Formats: sequence, structure tokens, C-alpha cells
Amino acid sequence: MTKIIQKMGLISLAFLPVMAMAHPGHDQTHTGFMAGFIHPFTGLDHMMMALALGVLLSSVAKQWKAVGFIAIATALMVGFVIGAQHFIPEQYAEYGIVLSLLVVATALWKKSTHILPIATAMLVTFHGVAHGAELGHSGHVATLILGMTAAMSMIYFIGLALGAFIKKYVPHGQKIVASIAAIVAVIGLV
Repeated sequence: MTKIIQKMGLISLAFLPVMAMAHPGHDQTHTGFMAGFIHPFTGLDHMMMALALGVLLSSVAKQWKAVGFIAIATALMVGFVIGAQHFIPEQYAEYGIVLSLLVVATALWKKSTHILPIATAMLVTFHGVAHGAELGHSGHVATLILGMTAAMSMIYFIGLALGAFIKKYVPHGQKIVASIAAIVAVIGLV
């Protein structure tokens, strides 16, 4: 019975309304730090990317956790600048976002703590590109990207804590991590 419920829950995730423009919240009427900070919490693509990377890197050495944080923040900022300057077409950025979610899902599934997390962190650049193209002209770009980077970093640290909690306190926690991987993959494909 629980397997049926799990499968039904996973299938129902495929019907979540995730818009092509990354997600709702692109009304362009808000600018500055708070708009950037709130933005990652309004879309599953941002939340799942940062959360999944945190869970993935929760079992590595402390210095690699810091590298994950630096990689996410740097990739997001560089991507935002690339997107605001329209160096990469926005539709390619959307494909990059899908790829980033699939790579992090694969890394979680395979328990990879080497190449795949680094590749995933670099693919975060596409999240920045998409939002740089969409929001870069809305004004207060520097504070907007700082807000977005702060929120993504916070979600990443929540993922680190969640991963550590699962590892320490949850029996058969790898099944939960595998479920997170499946959810991330479904979100990436939606």
C-alpha cells in the first residue's frame, strides 16, 4: 500500500504547474535586495537545486561544503551578468536549468560526491543566466543578485543541515535521499 501511495505522490508531482519562465514572480514591479531574496522561494527550480546540492554535499569534508557554497554563489552571479548582457539566449538557459536539475538528481541517486556536484554547481550558472535575462533590466541589479545569491546560499545551508540530519537520525535515510533525487528529476523535467 505504501509503495502505491509513494508512486501516486511521485506521479502527482509531474502535474505541478511550473511555468516556462522559470516560475511565477517575474512581474518586474519589485526591485532590489528583497525581490532577489524572495525570488528563489517562489520556484521549485531554485529551491530544489540549492537544497539538493546541500543534501548531496552534507556528507563530504568541511572544506568541500565551503567550495559548494562558493561555487553556487559565484556561478549564480556570473550567470546573472551573462544573462543581463544576453550573451546566451534565454531558451538555452532553460535547457541548462533542466540539465542542472537532472545532473544533481543523478549525483544524489548515485551518491556521487566528486565530479557531479562540481558539474552541478557550474550548471547553476544557467539559473543566473535565465534570471539575468528576465530580471536584469528591472533596476537595482546589484542588490537584486545579492538578494538572490543570499537566498540560494541559505537554501543550500538548509540542505546541508537536512542531509546531516538524515544521515545521523533517519534509519535507511538513503531511501529518503533517493526520493529527493526522484523529486528533483521530476521537477527538472516538468
